[in-house]
Amino acid sequence: MELEENDETPITGTALNDPISQIQTKDLSKESTYIKLTDTNYLAFFLIGIALLWPWNSFLSASLYFQHDVFQDTSVYARIYISTMMTVSTISSVLSNIILSKIQHHYTERIVSGLFFEIIVFTSLCGVVLFHRWLSHLLSFIMIMFLVLVSSVATALSQTGVMAMANVFGPEYNHAVMVGQAVAGVLPSLVLFMVSIFNQKQEQTATGINLYFLSTSVMSFASIVAYKKSDIPIIGGDMAQRTADEPKVYVPFKVLFLKLRYLVLSIFTIFCVTLIFPVFASNTYVVRFPLRNSEFIPFIFMLWNIGDLVGRIIAEHTFNSKMLTPRKIFIYSQLRILMVAVFFLFNVRNIRKNSHLGVFLDLSYSFWQFMFGLTNGLLASCSFMNVGRSLDTEDERKAAGGITNVFLSIGLASGSVISYLFAYIISQM
Repeated sequence: MELEENDETPITGTALNDPISQIQTKDLSKESTYIKLTDTNYLAFFLIGIALLWPWNSFLSASLYFQHDVFQDTSVYARIYISTMMTVSTISSVLSNIILSKIQHHYTERIVSGLFFEIIVFTSLCGVVLFHRWLSHLLSFIMIMFLVLVSSVATALSQTGVMAMANVFGPEYNHAVMVGQAVAGVLPSLVLFMVSIFNQKQEQTATGINLYFLSTSVMSFASIVAYKKSDIPIIGGDMAQRTADEPKVYVPFKVLFLKLRYLVLSIFTIFCVTLIFPVFASNTYVVRFPLRNSEFIPFIFMLWNIGDLVGRIIAEHTFNSKMLTPRKIFIYSQLRILMVAVFFLFNVRNIRKNSHLGVFLDLSYSFWQFMFGLTNGLLASCSFMNVGRSLDTEDERKAAGGITNVFLSIGLASGSVISYLFAYIISQM
């Protein structure tokens, strides 16, 4: 099952030999963003993409509130909150994706189930915020970590389901999910930057945190509504009915890996390398730029997320290029390691003390973070958009939603572990 020919030639079409491949979806490849968003199928994938990343951003946004208001800063629970949250989320995500990759059915049901559980999780978190004064620190901590775990599993459910269906619908719909995720990254970072400028105290209130949580529930509910109005459940139902009387087809991991090896290894490398960027973003301070560090750091996070969004938008027009074949995407993903090496130059103390570099150094660093985000969005989107078209059958395309998410979650987990090493290196510079 080797793909010797396809490794060096762009994929220009999908092997759509089965009946489901003839679904009547609009050709959106040359349409404007506005026209795409008026298509119910594209809109559903786009909103689900936003809903996939929004829960994690809500947990991150609430970290300071939980540490300060719920666990009183100095308690052991405040000190271990972030590391425990990251560990619980990462481990549960990896395990969930591995298990789900082996259960190759009920893809459409996964989407709704995951979104429904997110609504339950964040409605429950509102209750924790309102009533934590009547709960012990230990009980509050256990409840929050349990909800983190459920949210992580729910995201894995929705993500494997929506990627499986996007592979069936076509690359434009993979792109809709990827852009939706980027939008979910830009909006919170923009809000954080604005808060850092206009609210110097940066206090988080129970009302503000509950609004974050309720917005997550609303986003998940809106995604369910859009999903119900789209053709996704119809197509999913047709697939289930058509295969009900047929023998179950299990696509082995080896078959998928041989066909997708460059793409899934690219996904792993991209997200592993990307997880290093927050270490630099949080520990590289302003030299002469007219912003305080408390404003500069959120500005850099926002800039990276904007670059990520731009990269994902560009991907729609470039993923067919001869310069972005699966093998070349894998090579480019490895070259991003060199971009990480450049970040160290911005943290050398002797250089940063050299005041005549001043604003140029800050602008160069800001540009590099933007490009790091752009390459992440571009390469990740091209990888996911080419998955469905690298496979031959409907069963393979659906099963691929599992394997891509396994490599994504392992890449994120590996990156989070490696980031500790980089944090130590920076602290010694």
